[in-house]
Amino acid sequence: MATETKNMDRRWLVIVGTAMVQLGVGTFYAWSIFNTPILRMFHQIVLDKNGQAAAQQPHLGAVSLIFSIGALALALSTIFVARLVRRFGVRRVTMGAGLMFGLSTLVISTIHQASQLWMFYLFAGVVLGAADGIAYMATLSNAIKWYPEKKGLISGIAIAFYGLGSFVFKFIDAAFLGNDVVKNLPTAFIGWGMSAMALILVGALLLRDAPDVAPANQAGTIKNHEFTTAEMLRTPQAYLLFLALFTISLSVFMTGIATNLGTTLAGLSLAEATTVVALIAIANTIGRFVIGALSDKLGRKPMFILSYAATLAAVLVLTFSTQLHMVTFYIAMMVVGFFFGGTITVFPTMVADYFGLKNHSQNYALIYQGFGFGSLAGAVILSFAGGNLHIVFDVYIVLLIISLIIWVGIKKPVYDLK
Repeated sequence: MATETKNMDRRWLVIVGTAMVQLGVGTFYAWSIFNTPILRMFHQIVLDKNGQAAAQQPHLGAVSLIFSIGALALALSTIFVARLVRRFGVRRVTMGAGLMFGLSTLVISTIHQASQLWMFYLFAGVVLGAADGIAYMATLSNAIKWYPEKKGLISGIAIAFYGLGSFVFKFIDAAFLGNDVVKNLPTAFIGWGMSAMALILVGALLLRDAPDVAPANQAGTIKNHEFTTAEMLRTPQAYLLFLALFTISLSVFMTGIATNLGTTLAGLSLAEATTVVALIAIANTIGRFVIGALSDKLGRKPMFILSYAATLAAVLVLTFSTQLHMVTFYIAMMVVGFFFGGTITVFPTMVADYFGLKNHSQNYALIYQGFGFGSLAGAVILSFAGGNLHIVFDVYIVLLIISLIIWVGIKKPVYDLK
């Protein structure tokens, strides 16, 4: 009893460690800052008449594929997290992932030629992405298990720091790159990698494996069935949640091309359009805190209905407005960012509410694949649509309407003893 009370008193240290790890692994989402330096290093950059990078870059697709591979590896790697944590513990798994992260950046810092692009795909894509996903899922699920009474808030804190990592390190990476981006690129990779690895390793030292049963202060609450992954996959709710997460993850594509949307849809200058990237990042981070905390008080479903309805309204404005004003464009994109941040925060807690905490890592990892495939879906649809953004928006609108119907009708699964 004394040991359990002591563990309860030290839960906050786990959250501090989780926040540090999430801050470190979240830096991967600042990767886009390296695309142009890599093109310049490979002598594949196309310049305009003023000597600046041209709007159209024929080799950008091959380079941007590095991050796409990483995002997919991130999602797929989460499937193996539960097994790893059960065998080695959350601290060792997270430290191993941190070392993988840092070593990957050391390897890519040695790349100098376009013929070595495959090394970026392997080490910055597959290896680094997998390390990112393992540390992300291991620490997030562990933190939620420590605070079953505040799942939304804890998920909000963890995922907010994940988003904060990309925002903060855009400036840190830019400082490492300096003015001579080609010469400084290896140093930038090393500086970024070692900084992120340090955050992950130090944060991991504060982690403790959560108990399998709810803490003592949860006594008296109704015990729900702890679904195994096989049991979860026999429920329609698992697939409905997957589809809903797939849908909202199209926001990743929208925010990823926010600058391009500003210049094409609202006629903004490059400087005006670039401003929206920072605004989206701020809105996204705030949304994770706000929606996560409100979901504990007002319920998950109301927050999902609000988030998807607001996102639908914003996408409708972007799709059907004949001439967007700059402020209208900023607000619409901030709405997309705010509610995407909130939604991705509440999803882990919704899975815990529906299927239990015991097998949360593995159960959420499968549903989380909706994020991985949804993040790539926008680019795939755009490719098939011949570059027509309105077709991407039309598909998103239809999926958002379907998802709203899901959220209105979905109910918690009932375990069948038969």
